[in-house]
Amino acid sequence: MKEFVINDDNLTYEEIEMKVVRVKALILNSRGSILLAFNNNTYQFPGGHVDENEEIDECMKREIKEEVGIDVEINEDPFLSIETYDNNYFGTGKKVLNTIYYYRIFTDLEPDFSKTKYDQLEMKTDFDLFYVDFSNLESFLVSKIDSNQIDPKIAREMLHVVKEYNKIYGGNIWKY
Repeated sequence: MKEFVINDDNLTYEEIEMKVVRVKALILNSRGSILLAFNNNTYQFPGGHVDENEEIDECMKREIKEEVGIDVEINEDPFLSIETYDNNYFGTGKKVLNTIYYYRIFTDLEPDFSKTKYDQLEMKTDFDLFYVDFSNLESFLVSKIDSNQIDPKIAREMLHVVKEYNKIYGGNIWKY
């Protein structure tokens, strides 16, 4: 697994007050598309927080079920992790180490909104899912940055993930 660290705030590990672990999925289909979420006024890969004593693979399965409404098998380890040191985590003033593990999931199953289970924030902010052609994903994200339709930190993260994915897998999206 490739590992990447972002520490724009130049924090030391000793300064960290809280650790957050999350998982995100690049959900790809045989038509060459990737499933994205739009929530809380930004685009993102589906995923969420790992619960206490939960394995990251189990969390990934749970989050896909909750957000996309489908059951998937986790056939691979995460291909990338990004650790971000944040001096003001989501405006809380807390110094947080946020680790996100990225998975690639292959499925032609379509989202089933009748089986999703959104939390209060997701329901309040009109959680939505849609497909983007994977070969156009970078230009799609850049266009959303240019039009202020994506959080800049999330956009930076997503663009990095796409670049690393392409380096690791050669841009091949339907490959087991």
